[in-house]
Amino acid sequence: MFKGLRGRLTLTYTLVTVLALMALEFVLFIVLIANYDTYDQDNYLNDVVYTLVPEARSYLQPEPDLTGLQVWLETLARTGKASLEPQDLFDSPAAAIVPDSPLYVLSPQREILAEVRPAAEGPFTSHSNEIVEKALAGSEDIHDLSLVDENGKYWMAVPIYQEDHDAQVLGVLVLTVEPMPGMNMEQWVDSISAAMLAGLVMLLALAPFGAIFGYFISKRLTGRLQNLTFVAQAWGNGDFAVMPPPDRRKDEISALSQQMRDMAMRIHSQWQDLQVLTQMRERNRIAQELHDTVKQQTFATLMQVRAARNRLHTDVDATEKSLLEAENLIKASQQELASMIAELRPPSFEGKGFVRALHEFVDNWSNLSCISASFKVNGEKPLIEEAEHTLYRIAQEGLSNVSRHSRASAVVVNLCYNDNEVRLEIQDNGVGFDLSQYQSSGFGLTSMHERLKDLGGRLEIRTGRESGTILTAVLPITTIPALERKDANG
Repeated sequence: MFKGLRGRLTLTYTLVTVLALMALEFVLFIVLIANYDTYDQDNYLNDVVYTLVPEARSYLQPEPDLTGLQVWLETLARTGKASLEPQDLFDSPAAAIVPDSPLYVLSPQREILAEVRPAAEGPFTSHSNEIVEKALAGSEDIHDLSLVDENGKYWMAVPIYQEDHDAQVLGVLVLTVEPMPGMNMEQWVDSISAAMLAGLVMLLALAPFGAIFGYFISKRLTGRLQNLTFVAQAWGNGDFAVMPPPDRRKDEISALSQQMRDMAMRIHSQWQDLQVLTQMRERNRIAQELHDTVKQQTFATLMQVRAARNRLHTDVDATEKSLLEAENLIKASQQELASMIAELRPPSFEGKGFVRALHEFVDNWSNLSCISASFKVNGEKPLIEEAEHTLYRIAQEGLSNVSRHSRASAVVVNLCYNDNEVRLEIQDNGVGFDLSQYQSSGFGLTSMHERLKDLGGRLEIRTGRESGTILTAVLPITTIPALERKDANG
């Protein structure tokens, strides 16, 4: 699933969603830990107010019960807890009253209604008159009701509100509590476990959305790329009529699509120019072949016929010899024309394959030319269609040159496949020729060079006077075999 681009993009979007979620959770966890002291310290002190106010109010309203208030205050000092034990993971710990610290309940007139103080403690002394005044005024802001003393303890003035908070307070409870303790190992484990559980729940809830989003986004992206891939495959098969579909998006893929359209138009134009040039070359080659062979042979035939006509009544033997020579020239012209017509037809292998078709051509040529020919193959491999047709044409033209010029009695045709190239070698035992002189006028060799050059190949010739000729055509074996090409088209 994840080998294709769509699967990889879907996985990437999912992983990005998960990692972003984990990073966000980590940042939030760090922020909460960083603000733990400040945020939970306020809750810690507010719990003192919420716990003690209802209990103290019950002794001052509706009628004051100073005896009960004193007993309650002494019990509070003895238990040493100013708030309740935590009820859940997120609740603040119980606030501990500083041992041997004084506890007072003051009236609105700042008279002592109840007190618990150490034996060495003197009369009530306020740590901050401002805090006591704010408590008597009914302030509900915990920062107005507490301060940190010189020992790091929290000195608090807790207003005892009536049920109607807008009414005057019933009194003020003054006490000193310990700072909120830090989290112990168990609390850390519980906090981390809770964070991990919350992250897992969010992960299970949001990861599918990331996967679905990534799937649909990547589907559109890969669909556009598949269109371009289809076009590239068509171009690889020589069909430049297939064009990328219009893409109005202003991104890299749309730019690539437009560049491919422009490139296809330029290639199509160059292909048309190449076809015209190829046709011109082929016409020139045919004209040269007709001039060098059929025209010359026709002229020689005409001369023999005229000679025969002039000697018809005077020298019967000479006339018969001239007519016989004219007959041979006509047969040679007929053979040349047959060879040229065969070369003009595109090679059709008719399901036989290139090697078998070439073998049959060599055998047929041998029968027509009356020159012994053998055909050998080494390591056959599939080639692209253009390479097979080119080698077939080279064999036609090379053997045609042998029959016309070499005076050979035997020819060997070798077709050898290596790892990176294929070699077609035509070797005769004829009279050979001067290569430098033949290249200046030999249109056939020029045509062979051009055919091979178009496919990245080369032509090699070894010859000399009275030494025979070895003509070798070399083509690189391309990376697109004919069998694969056939499968892609089929």
